[in-house]
Formats: sequence, C-alpha cells, structure tokens
Amino acid sequence: MGYEIVKKKIGRANGDGVSGFSDWKEGEESMATLKDIALKAGVSQSTVSRILNNDQTLNVTDETRKKVLEVAQKLNYRSLSQRYNRENSQSEERKNVCIGVAQMLQMEELQEDIYYLLIKNILDSECFEKGWTTVPLYRNEKGHFGAGRDIELNGIIAIGRFTKEEVKDFHYYTKNIVFIDSAPNEMMYYSILPNYHMAVRNALDYFVEMGHKKIAYVGAVNTYNYQKKLTRDARFYYYRNSGIIRETFDNDCVIDSEMNPRSAYKSMTKYLEIHGKPPEAMLLSSDVIVPGVIKALTEHEFVVPRDTSIIVFNNTSISGNCNPPLDAIETYIQETVKAAILCIEQLWVGQNIPKKVVIPCSLVKRGSVKRKK
Repeated sequence: MGYEIVKKKIGRANGDGVSGFSDWKEGEESMATLKDIALKAGVSQSTVSRILNNDQTLNVTDETRKKVLEVAQKLNYRSLSQRYNRENSQSEERKNVCIGVAQMLQMEELQEDIYYLLIKNILDSECFEKGWTTVPLYRNEKGHFGAGRDIELNGIIAIGRFTKEEVKDFHYYTKNIVFIDSAPNEMMYYSILPNYHMAVRNALDYFVEMGHKKIAYVGAVNTYNYQKKLTRDARFYYYRNSGIIRETFDNDCVIDSEMNPRSAYKSMTKYLEIHGKPPEAMLLSSDVIVPGVIKALTEHEFVVPRDTSIIVFNNTSISGNCNPPLDAIETYIQETVKAAILCIEQLWVGQNIPKKVVIPCSLVKRGSVKRKK
C-alpha cells in the first residue's frame, strides 16, 4: 500500500477526491508559459515578453496591452524571478516549521513498545525529509504536556490515546492537531487509525479456514478513553463481537494482559498452569507482547505452530524475526505517518473540517498458523 493510495483515501475522506490535495502537493502546480499567453491573446511570444516587462517602446495598442496582462493574470503566470522568489520563500517557510510530537507512553514505556516507537521514529524521519523540526512534548510531574520551553508550533501530531485535559494542553501551542491510533473527538480533530474491524475479521477468517474453532485473544481487554472512562480496546471489541466468536464465546479464551512482555509472560504462564496446554489458536493484540508469550510457551515446552497457532498485530521486526516467524497483521505504519502529515498540511490550507482516516490492514502469512486436521 503506497503513498498515492493513502492520499486518495484521505481525499475521499475529505469528500473531494484526490483533488483535495492538488493545491498544495509539491510539484503538482501547473506553470503558464509565454507561449500559453501568446496563444490566448493572439499575439507573438516576443510581444507578450515585452508587455510583461513593461517595455514602453513597444508599439501596440492599449487594448492589446490590457488583453495580454489580463490573460497572464487569468493563467496565473509568474516570471522566472517571481517563481524563484516564491520557491525560495516556501523553502524558508518549510525550514521554519516546528511539529510537536506527543506520546501516550512515558519514555521508559516507549522503549518497550516497538509499535509506538516506530511511529515516532518514522515521523521524525518524514519531517526531517521535509526540512521540518520535531519537538517532543513531555508530561510534567502534574501530568500536563509541554515542550519544556516557550516555542511556537505549527502543528502537533499526538500518538496514542489522550484524556480531554491532556488535549487541552496541546491547544496552548496550536489548533492544528492530528491524532494517530485514536479518535478522541471526531467532530473536532483529524485522526488516523488502522482498520481494526477489517484486521480482526481477516485474522479470524483465516483461523477458521485453517480449521480452528477455539480462538483465544491475548492482550489488553480494556483501555481508557478521552473522557477517562474505562472502555473496550478496539481489537478486543471486534474480536468479542465478531460472528465467529460471539456464538461460541468462552471467558477461558480471553488472556488479559497489559501491553508489555512481562505482563504477557505472567498471564500466559498462569493460563498454562491452569489449563495444562495453550489454546489451539491465539490472536495477539500487539508485537509488544510476543516475547513474553513465546517465553512462557518455551518454558512449558510448547512450540508454534505444532501446539498452538498465532497471528499477531502490527507486523514489526519482532514478529518477522521471531522463531518461528509469526503471521502478522500489517498496519502500514509508514503510510499512517504520511497520512498524519498530509492532514497537518490540510489544516494549514484551511481544510479544518475534521476527518477520521482509516488505514486498511492486511494479513502477512509466514506459517505460524497450522492447518488443523
């Protein structure tokens, strides 16, 4: 899934198709030439050139002079010097852009969560390519977000889930705010999210296709929302309410775990000690918990996919380099980041009607789901 697909999807979300980006996408502006003006005005290119350069020695009627100037204005003609000055000005503006980056996780937590860490690193890289500066926003001891110094930000990209009070902190710096992996208020903010519904459905359908009926969920069951209320994690919500699971739901198939490998290890170990064996199939809510789950299985001498089949969310290097490599749901992190940047740029040109942009997911098969006989 490439950049152009993301661009089209955001364009459709804006209700104006791809054209919603044509006004500001670099390299897409059409430049009128002297030849274009000459054809429209019915005069020679040299006449156009001399009129545009205000050559008073040129022997033409006032009507012809007026017509050429009107055509040039209508075609949005710019001379080479005007183009150079404009591009130079835009380049300087791009160099002075500062984007605040807010993370849901504290720094020590971020080091363990490869998914959110990748989003941050890719965001830093994409902004660097544009000549923009990224400024981290940190929580202080009172739980408020700030840049640590008084600085003007052109926009904020917030990664993860934030409370209403935390979002208020962002408004101190800018009104141009875009959220990744959450949608705190769809009426006010742009938000970019994976299509969790599609992802869960595809994973469960593949398990069933491979003959599995008892499919467990491993990971966070609940999370806190914008209003600080406990709510279902989106991945668990779609798992629990899918047609496949709803008819045969079993609480024993829910292995609740915090989103870190230590908690996943404890939860998986407890399950194995109670039941004596792993579930026949498991949907893991994030790559982050893979090391803990695999460690618990290994210590109890269970092997993937011989004893249990696994599909995991996010498809980072953890799932790809695991032994064995795990089937994974690709959430397209780079495209997600590009979409967030496009939304920030949309806000700059006045497209401030909030949009929820849902990024499609796909299933990467590596052989960690065994066909059940």
